Amino acid sequence: MPRRAKAGGALAAGDIRKVKPYRGPPMTLGNAAAAKLCLMIGCKACGYRSEPEQAEQARWYGPETSVPEWRRRLVCSRCGSRSVDMVVTGTEPRR
Repeated sequence: MPRRAKAGGALAAGDIRKVKPYRGPPMTLGNAAAAKLCLMIGCKACGYRSEPEQAEQARWYGPETSVPEWRRRLVCSRCGSRSVDMVVTGTEPRR
C-alpha cells in the first residue's frame, strides 16, 4: 500500500503516487509557445542538442501542428539523422 506524503508534501523513499494517464488531444506547437515550454531536442546519432524557440517553430510549422507530428519531421542539422529524442520541460529555453 502506498504511503501518504509527509507534512509539507515531502515523500519518503519508496512512495508511489498514482497518476491518471492523459487521454486528451496532443499538445500543439501553439500551445507549447503560449505556455512558454522548452522543447529540448537531442540527436541519438551524434549527440547534438538544441532548444529551438517554440514561437518560431509554431510560425514555421503552424500553431496547430501537434508536437508528436513536429518531432517526426525533425532532422539533425549536424549529421542529418532523424533519430532524435525530445524532452518537454516547464521552463523557458536557456539563452
